[in-house]
Amino acid sequence: MNLPPVLRLVVRNFRASLDPITLLVMFGQPAFLIVILGTMFNQLIPAIGSSGNYVAFLVPGMIASQMITGAVLSGRIFWLDRRWSMVEQIFSGPFRRSEYLAALLITTLLFALVGVGLLAVVALPLVGLPSVSLLAGLVILGTIGLGAVFFGGLLIALGARIRSANLYFTIQSLLQYFLIFLSTVYYPVTSRTPRLLVGIFYANPLTYAANAVRDAFTHGIGKADILAGAVLGGLALATFLLAVLSFRSLEFGPVQ
Repeated sequence: MNLPPVLRLVVRNFRASLDPITLLVMFGQPAFLIVILGTMFNQLIPAIGSSGNYVAFLVPGMIASQMITGAVLSGRIFWLDRRWSMVEQIFSGPFRRSEYLAALLITTLLFALVGVGLLAVVALPLVGLPSVSLLAGLVILGTIGLGAVFFGGLLIALGARIRSANLYFTIQSLLQYFLIFLSTVYYPVTSRTPRLLVGIFYANPLTYAANAVRDAFTHGIGKADILAGAVLGGLALATFLLAVLSFRSLEFGPVQ
């Protein structure tokens, strides 16, 4: 049975990325952080917010951060396709630009969900099996989906405009580093947080995603999470359109 063009490209993206080193680095690191940070900080921080203990606070944040992991992997696939002139070969075959872009975004989402699944397996012995309602599950999946489109569209748009590997991967690394550490993935915003950091945290889309996923786990879904969904939805639409525009003006030829 012949798969639709988009799904054929998605399968191809997975085959191109499923090497042991990539999987260990991209998916093993978050799982390692949950074990180490959860074990060590849980002794120092007896209680934190509505999550109860630090491990229960950390796990939803790390789950939300997997949307960035998926975006990084898809951005890497796109850049290497450009580097080795695979984009031209794909477009000269029975594939359209829209199908290639859709495949990259679907790949971003699927990679993010793979990361979420692995983190859940690692976290279960530490936090137990939480009771997640249907609504909470939809909130988690919706948040991951919108975040994956946002971050994936952003990196794809950057990859379409930048022709230097050093510049692209430097920007990607800096974005990944600052987005994760200047958000509520690892720590909450409290009344003692400096105002400058509060402003930076709430200008970071990952903060909204981490808070929404955390509220879903603690059954505390409210107006703030509706706002988070609206913010992520607007940003996802904006970067999707940016990626579409970048693909329309994509320049072929070798990149460095």
